[in-house]
Formats: sequence, C-alpha cells, structure tokens
Amino acid sequence: MSSQTLDLTGVTCPLNWVKAKLALEGLAPGDELTLMLDSGEPIDSVPRSAREDGHDVTVSGTTVTIVKRA
Repeated sequence: MSSQTLDLTGVTCPLNWVKAKLALEGLAPGDELTLMLDSGEPIDSVPRSAREDGHDVTVSGTTVTIVKRA
C-alpha cells in the first residue's frame, strides 16, 4: 500500500475534484490519497464525490483521506 498527499488549497471547485480524481487514477486499490482542501464548498463536495465513486473517505478538519477502491 502506498500513499500520496496533494495540497489543493486555493483550487476552486470542481477543479479540485478533477485533480484528485486524476491522482486516484494513478493509485492501486487500497492506496491512500490525502488531500488538503479549503473549508466550505471544497470540503463538502470533494469527499461526497469520492464516496459517490465508491471510495472510502475520512474527513478531519480540512484534511481528507481517500482509500481507493477498485
């Protein structure tokens, strides 16, 4: 299992989810992607989009951890 961190602070919606999704595509199932996001819309929409795509998501403040699922 590997992990990657992506700082998306200052990146607006929906571009932050596009960048996160591209990073997820490069990961294997079970790998973790940690995102640093701005509060507000990004912290609401990015985790929701990741869950809708079937990934496991944990939110702590403005840090989002996504575990990629197949």
